[in-house]
Parts: sequence; C-alpha cells; structure tokens
Amino acid sequence: MSGDDLRQRLSDPPLRILNRLPFAGKLMIVAQNDGVTHERIGNIERVEKQADRVFCIGQAHNCSIDLASLSSVVIDRTARMKDRVLPKLQFQNATEETLFTVVSLDNGDKFDTGFASFAGVPVVVPEKRSTEASSLSSDDPAFQPLRAAIEAGIEIEIQMQRPGLDQRWRGMVPAINPAMGFINLIAADFHLHLRAGAVANWRRAEMDGEVELAAIGQDGDPLGLVLVGPAQAFGMS
Repeated sequence: MSGDDLRQRLSDPPLRILNRLPFAGKLMIVAQNDGVTHERIGNIERVEKQADRVFCIGQAHNCSIDLASLSSVVIDRTARMKDRVLPKLQFQNATEETLFTVVSLDNGDKFDTGFASFAGVPVVVPEKRSTEASSLSSDDPAFQPLRAAIEAGIEIEIQMQRPGLDQRWRGMVPAINPAMGFINLIAADFHLHLRAGAVANWRRAEMDGEVELAAIGQDGDPLGLVLVGPAQAFGMS
C-alpha cells in the first residue's frame, strides 16, 4: 500500500461502514472532548438501525450514533504501536470534524477483511499536535465522585455524550491510576482518561431517583462526561 493510500475518505455512506463493524474484530470506540477520553473495547456483536440512530451492541459496547450528524468516514492506517498497525475509522461531520473514532485492535487483519474493498480518495495526514503533560493535583475536582464510588462499592454508569455519539459503560469503578498528567480508569472493556484540570466542577441533577453528575470544563460548558448512580455512590444523601 502506497503512502497516498494510508489515509482515505471513503466513498460509501457512513451507515454502510457502520454495518460492517461486527465483522472487523476487536474494536475500540473513542469519544473525546477537551481533555476527556471515553473508550469502549471489544467485539461489536450487532448493529441496529432505529429511525435516524444506529446502535452498536455487544457485551463490551453500548453506544447510540446519530446518522444525521455524520457526513463521511476517513480510514487511516498511519498509526502504529511498536510493530502493530492500528488502523482506524474517523466518523466526521459536514465540516470534516471528527465526531468519534473506531480503532482496530486486531493488528488490522480482520479490519482489512471488513474494509479492504471500500474505495476512497486520499486525504492529507494532519500534523500531530504536541502537548505537555499537565501537573495533576491530588485535589483535582475529577477525583471526588470517582473516589466516592470506589469507596461506596456501588455500580455507576459513566456516559460520554457528544454530538453524533452517546456512549455508556456501567460497573464498579476500577482503581484510579494517575499517570502522565491524567486520571485513568482501566477495565477490560472500558477506559476513561481525564486530563489534569479538565474538570472544573460537577453539575448535579436528579433523574428517575438517581443522581447525575455532569462534568463542567474550565470555560463553564459541559464536557459531555456524565456519572449516573444512586446518591450514596457519590457520598451524597
């Protein structure tokens, strides 16, 4: 494969590409926004379309995708981790902004089986942005509800709500692993990475007898990250 073929905008519509995901092996669906990264990891067992939304369903996946937000898909084979190729699909809107990414974790073999026949046109590889690791304080606001949920031993749901994608995970909060300026939660089928200082505070609401904590960024806007659970899970009465 030539260098010009390593990154292409596919000619097929996003729905057709989404329908191939169950055949692509182990995948990571990545939703990001301003220092928050929410990842679900595993095989997608099936894809269902309901009206203008598509649902990726499986033991390791639970997300809802808004088809109206999607305009095109870029397939990118430039990323590597040591000797592993990590091809990915970037689902973009009409202004070519990436709304979410699907990354192959099977060294590309099953991924290529699913997508090798799709035609596309070359697109420029974007320049990599270098960012310095932020200093993580022990009293970073992101810690409080996560620590409380771990101490309470109560399952919560961790959601990432972004334009085009609503992704969810439910379970016991894994041990917090601070590293490289990030608060990290690592489970077999779920990763959450929070950059130091990304969360300024949490906005509380109540819905159906549960508490919802929405992470608010330094600019006062919601980051899309929402924690849902009973009040006692977060040390609240």
